[in-house]
Amino acid sequence: EDIANLPELDDERYEMGQRMNGHLATCIYRVEPTMFPLILFQTVTTTLKHGLSSSSSPAFAGLGLLLCGHFGKPHEGREIARAAELILEKPGMRRRAVRTIFITQCFCYHWTSPLQDTIAPLLKGYQIGLEIGDNDSACWCLLTRSFHLFFAGRSLDSIQKELEASIPVLTQLKQDDKKLSIIAHLTTVKKLRGIDTEGDDKILDSILATAASTGDVTLSSLVNVMKLEVFVFYQEWKDAIDLVRKAGNVRQCLTGFFHSVRYTFLGALTYLKAAQSASGWKKRQMKKC
Repeated sequence: EDIANLPELDDERYEMGQRMNGHLATCIYRVEPTMFPLILFQTVTTTLKHGLSSSSSPAFAGLGLLLCGHFGKPHEGREIARAAELILEKPGMRRRAVRTIFITQCFCYHWTSPLQDTIAPLLKGYQIGLEIGDNDSACWCLLTRSFHLFFAGRSLDSIQKELEASIPVLTQLKQDDKKLSIIAHLTTVKKLRGIDTEGDDKILDSILATAASTGDVTLSSLVNVMKLEVFVFYQEWKDAIDLVRKAGNVRQCLTGFFHSVRYTFLGALTYLKAAQSASGWKKRQMKKC
């Protein structure tokens, strides 16, 4: 409440700087996530010194992201996320409301509440975003919701229908980066259902190549999580262990996402199964991992 009661920012120079930092933070998180905290702390510090602007809410939501994911303090992160939502209740602060919804529901609340609880707010964020013209944040809500439906155990048939309906929407809104993630997700769902499996590997490899060429570490990490889901489901442990070794530090690239939690579980299970099938020196090395 103390944060939400800060005075309103009345300096156009600082307000413009905060808007620029907001756009930078979105791009940097995907290609150079280690720089993300620097941009975020600058915006938060400016808010504390000079007052609130419409950019303050997603900045404090981002601080909640850092506390939950990077610093391992989910309860403190949740409180900061709530402060971000309180800022939205002040007059003139709704411009970045959908971005705030996306950050809090994608990165903060799933650490302390059931994943299912994020699905309705994300749908609302998507709808609000389309209404006010914030298509980028709206589509992030749509993408996150599709993954949370999957991880929460919704039937694959219903998820496939939603994903197939999402692709033309993302195409129309020119959200190509989110569309690639949706296609990767749809491909994974089809593989798990045993549908169109022959060409699916080529699709995922093509998306990984695109991510590598653009430096999009978030996209490549998302695809690797989806590929690992399939390998573990079909008990293809050799392919699974090869992926885990070659994928690099996926959790660092997906810090705060529920995907990082899922990848930790799948990766641990993969190493356990690999250790069980190994022997001698190799088995001891597996256990160290």
